[in-house]
Parts: sequence; structure tokens; C-alpha cells
Amino acid sequence: MNLIGSYNYALVVLSVLIAMLASYAALVLAGRVTAAGGWPRVVWLLGGAGAMGTGIWSMHYIGMLAFILPVPVAYHWPTVLASLLAAIIASVIALYVVSRPQMGALRALAGSVLMGAGIASMHYIGMEAMRLPAMCHYNSFLVALSVVFAVLISLAALWITFHFRNEQAGIGWGKVSGAVVMGAAIPVMHYTGMAAASFTPTGIPPDLSNAVSISTLGTAGVVGVTLVVLALAMLTSWVDRRFVAQALEQKEQKLQQSEAYLSEAQRLSHTGSFGWKISAGEITWSEETFRIFQYACTTKPTVELVLQRVHPEDAAFVKQTIERASHDGKDFDIEHRLLMPDGSVKYVHVVTHAVRDESGRLESVGAVSDVTERKRVEEVLRESERNLRMLVEAIPGMVGIQSAEGQQEYTNQRVLDYTGKTMADMANLGWTEVFHPDDIEHVLDTWSQSIASGQPHDAEFRLRRWDGSYRWFQSRSEPLRDSNGRIIRWYTLIYDVHDRKNAEEALRKTQVELAHVTRVMTMGELVASIAHEVNQPLGAIVTNGHACVRLLSREAPDLEKMREIIERMIGDGMRASEVIKRIRDLLHKAPSEKAPLNINETIQEVIALVGSDVLKSQVKLRAELAADLPPVVGDRIQLQQVILNLILNARDAMSAIQAPSHDMLIKSRKSRAGEIVVAVRDSGAGLDPNDADRIFEPFFTTKSKGMGLGLSISRTIIEAHGGKLCAVPNEHRGATVQFTLPAGRSES
Repeated sequence: MNLIGSYNYALVVLSVLIAMLASYAALVLAGRVTAAGGWPRVVWLLGGAGAMGTGIWSMHYIGMLAFILPVPVAYHWPTVLASLLAAIIASVIALYVVSRPQMGALRALAGSVLMGAGIASMHYIGMEAMRLPAMCHYNSFLVALSVVFAVLISLAALWITFHFRNEQAGIGWGKVSGAVVMGAAIPVMHYTGMAAASFTPTGIPPDLSNAVSISTLGTAGVVGVTLVVLALAMLTSWVDRRFVAQALEQKEQKLQQSEAYLSEAQRLSHTGSFGWKISAGEITWSEETFRIFQYACTTKPTVELVLQRVHPEDAAFVKQTIERASHDGKDFDIEHRLLMPDGSVKYVHVVTHAVRDESGRLESVGAVSDVTERKRVEEVLRESERNLRMLVEAIPGMVGIQSAEGQQEYTNQRVLDYTGKTMADMANLGWTEVFHPDDIEHVLDTWSQSIASGQPHDAEFRLRRWDGSYRWFQSRSEPLRDSNGRIIRWYTLIYDVHDRKNAEEALRKTQVELAHVTRVMTMGELVASIAHEVNQPLGAIVTNGHACVRLLSREAPDLEKMREIIERMIGDGMRASEVIKRIRDLLHKAPSEKAPLNINETIQEVIALVGSDVLKSQVKLRAELAADLPPVVGDRIQLQQVILNLILNARDAMSAIQAPSHDMLIKSRKSRAGEIVVAVRDSGAGLDPNDADRIFEPFFTTKSKGMGLGLSISRTIIEAHGGKLCAVPNEHRGATVQFTLPAGRSES
């Protein structure tokens, strides 16, 4: 015998109201899930499913509590939680389906089956949570019918929710009506499932482990919690919608402001924009585009309107370009003319880019710029350049024009005639191919410095003629600047200075030869002067000495006469000593004409002076002069006197030995200490062995063989120049006399 149950209609009505409230919450939350993206979308999907599932589950349990049996009923709470999880899963499926951009029939059917299965599972799992002293039996037909109702109701709920999910619809009667329909339909499945159940009493007490009894207070708690959850969900949705609405409003304001700025920028730059939906034939113009084509803003743009404004001479080209773009979807970038109603001509630059929308339809976006003023300026500039080139061609000289970066742009005909090049050659190769190889680096360095500094520059170089010969030229490059001071071109004037350079070179050679002659003459005069000053008293001493010898050879020498002669000899000797002292004092003083000297040139000048005299003495004179020696600072005449003395002393030393021929070698080199060394090696008698202990010392006393007055003066000159003079015996025969001088700084 079945237990007879009854319903508490107040709770039934409450369950229906909760179902309606849950349905309205589902509509609101579906809008939020649809509007969100990324992680916020996931949060809204899970949070909305929790609130919606809680509402459906609450309706189910309120409905179950509304069913009153004559036996006490408790509920197994783990099973109750499982039914809640089923309701939440069903809600996740529902919100996911209705939040998609599109919901086709297949997707709606699949979603409704899954959602219906979830709701049916929630109901029958909840029924299994009942603990009472009775057995529960189900009517299979009604169970199946309840499942069908669950699927159909889910399909209707998905359709209603998808079409009323717009978050901008506010509360709205449409959304309220949809919630009422859904809220009334959802309990149908529940109460059909309740009708499918019947209860037969048993004498077996129920298992009350993990079971709880639901009192009136418990029922109120379930209702209260459900209402709070749904209210919080809708309140959160409303607050979020308000924030989003404010953000959208701010974006709208910024968009309007940006559009205003864009419109003003287009007006100032004379650049309009347009869009063209090729498949639909719809064209959209900005305000500036209307102004460029001189159409009223109320006019509907079409391709025909565009072609009406195109200049007749450009119409075929523009029409062909538009047709190709509409068929092939290609970008294009063209310039053409417009013929305006007043007869004026405009130049426009049109750029387009082809894109496809979400459905794959071809669209084109682009910009049109009024470049009439630019064209006029370009024409004026071209005319100015033509006039300038005519002027350049008339200049009686070579002229080159370079870009701001230094690239060759133009040369006049005189350059082409001289070099035998074409204009294309000069543009590709520039000037480097026609420069003399020795001048290229200098010219390029000068040009690079001028480009970097922006300053004019001058240069001298040799240019190759068409026949392979070279001539000297001088150039002057000046920059041309715009109103802002920026360099836009360089102009270079080149003029022939070949004759002047030849004259300068001839003059330089003449000056060098004259200086050489002057130095040789001066040195000869100095030697003659010293010889005269010293030889006169020495000659008197020799004469008086012979007189003394004659007096001593007599049987009765005249001692008084001899004393007189000897006193005169002493006076002459003192005179000679005074001359030598004065010469030494002069040489000890700092040379008054010290200057950087090439020691090799000084040696060669002395060889040229005494070379023939040395050859007469059967002496072969050779020179081994090191290249690239640094200069020395000194008096050229005094150093020539030293070298002359060394050569003459070596000649005299070799003349004392009978031999078919003698060799003399003059060498110059740089020592490890950086000093300049000049050595004269002879093949004469060599040094006196008694002087071996002083071979490497500064020397020259009257005891040493071949070391007379000239070498003493030479030592004084070298020491006055900061150097040293010394002698070294040769390995086989003869001696080497050498001096060192400190090297000076190289001339820049």
C-alpha cells in the first residue's frame, strides 16, 4: 500500500518564484559572460554557473520539501551536494552555449540534451538523498517524460537566454517575460519527476548516517541563502555592467574626440579617408574626402561619382585601376588629376589596402590626398633646376652638383669632355675613378670632413684626361641650405691650376739649388777665413824656425839675434793660439742658425764639394746613407765643416800608406738609443796603439796620429750640438771616426 503524500502550496509557489528568479539571473549572467573575454570570461562563466545552479537546485529542494509524507523524511547530505554539482555542471553547459557568438540548431540541440541530462540527474540524485522508512518506486513512462521535458525546457531556456542576453537591455520587459516563461517551465520537469515516484512503507528503519532533517528553519535557510546568492550575482553583474558602461562611455567620448582630431588633421593635411565594401558596392567618405571631390556631405558616394571628377586624360587609367582592385583585391598607389566643376585641376594621391571581413567579403580602405600644391612646388623646382643647369653649363669651368650626403648628381659638359665619361658614369662612379691614385685618399678625407661639418672646403688634386694624362686642378665646394639651415645640395667649382703648379715647382727647385750653392760658397769662405787666420802666424813661426837653424849652424851663433827670433816665434804662437781660442769660443756658443736638417742631404753636399779632390788622391769614396732618418737640429755650415774635416783627415791618413788604391766609406744610421750616427771609415795607418786605452772616449789631442787642429774644432762643434765624437779601430786596417747627434722632431 503506497504512502499518500500532499503538497504545501506555499512552498510550491515559492519554488516557482525561485525558478523565475534563477532564470532572470541566468539571462543577466549570460550577458556578462558574452561581453567578457579572456580570464574574466572564465570567472563569469564559473561564477554565473554557480549562482544559476544554486537557484535551480534550490527550486528542486524547495519543491521536494513542499511534498509532505506521513512518515519522517531526512536527507543524506553528501548526495545532496552531488545533486548541487550536477545542477552547476548543467548551468556551465547552458552559459557556455548561449555565450557563443552564434548558436546554430545543432549546437542548441546538443546543449539542450546535455543541460536536460544535468537537470534530470540533479532531480533524481536529489531523490536518492531521501532517507525514510519506505521504498521509492518510479513510473518509467513519467520518468522518461520528465527527461524529455527537461531537454525541451532546456532548449527553450537556451533560446530565450541567447536572444535576451544583450547586456545593454537593462531590466526590460523582454528579459522579464523570458524569465517568467523559463521559471514556469523548469518546475514542470521537477513535478513530473515527483509524480513518477511512489513510496511503499517498510518495517526497516532507514540508515540515518550523514543524514539531516530539514525543519522549517532549514527551509528558510535554503531559501535565504539561494536568494542571497542570486542577489549577489545580479548585483555584481549590475555593478560590473555600470563600470563597463562608464568605460564604454569614456571610450565613446575619446573616440568622438579622436574622430574630431582626425577630422581636423585631415582638413589641415588635405588628406581624406574612405572605405569601400566591394561586394555590396557601399562607399564611405570622410568629411575631407567630400571637400576634396567638392561634393556635398549629403551625397551618397559611388564609383561613378569618383569617375565624374577624374580628368578625361586620366579616366581610362583610373577606371582600369579600380576594376582591377575590385576583381583581384589588390592594393594600389596612384596619382592622377581631377577636373573640378569650375575648370580647375587638382592632383590627388590615392592609396588603398584590401582586407576581408569576418565573413570573408572583400573590403578596401584607403586615403586620398590633395597634392596640388606639392605638384606646383615640384614644377617650380624643376624649372629652377633647368635654369640653374643652363647657368652651370655657361660657367667657363668644371662644375659638379652633389646631394646633401655627397652623392654625385650632375656635372656640366666640360667635365664630361675632359674626362671622356658620360653622365651615367659620373653618377655611378662619382669622381674617384678620374682622380690621380696619389690624391684619392686626401680628397676623400677632405670631402668627408666637409660633409660632417657642413663647412665649405678647398682641395687641390690631379684629374685624368680622356687620353690618360693628368693636370692639376683646384676645387671649391659650397653648401646650399634651405630656409631651416639644412643642407640640400653641394656645388663644386673646379678650375685649372696646372700652369701655376708647374711654376711653383720650378720656383721651389730653383730655391733649393740656390740655397745649396749659397751653403757651399759660405762653407768655402769660412774654411778660407780660418786658413788665413791660422796659416799667417804659423807661416811666420816656420820662417823664424828656419832662421834659428841657420844661426845655430854658424861657428859663433848670434844668441841675441836668436833670442829676438824666438821671442817673435812666441808672439806668433800666441797669436795663432788666440785665433784658435776665438774660433773655439765661437763654436762653443749655441749655433745661431739651428734648424731641422736632413743629415743625408748635408753629407751629399760635402761629397759634391770635395769628391773630385778625393779622387785625385787615388781614394774611392762611397756613401751608405740610411733612408727615413729623422731630422737633426743644428747649424748646416758647422756640421758640413765637421764632415769635411773627417773626410780630409781620412784622405791624409790613407795618403801616408803606399797602395794602388784606397777605399773611404761614409755611413749614416740610427742607433738603438734613437741618435743619428755619421761614420767615416778609412783604410789608412789606423790609431796609435798607445791610445788604445782611450779609443772609445771623446778625444783628440795633438799626440794622436792624424788628430790635429781640424778634429779638435770638430769635437767642439759636435759637443756644442749635444753630441759626441769618437774613434774606433777597424778590424783589418784603418780607423773609423764617427759622431752622434740627438734626433729632432719630424717636420709635419
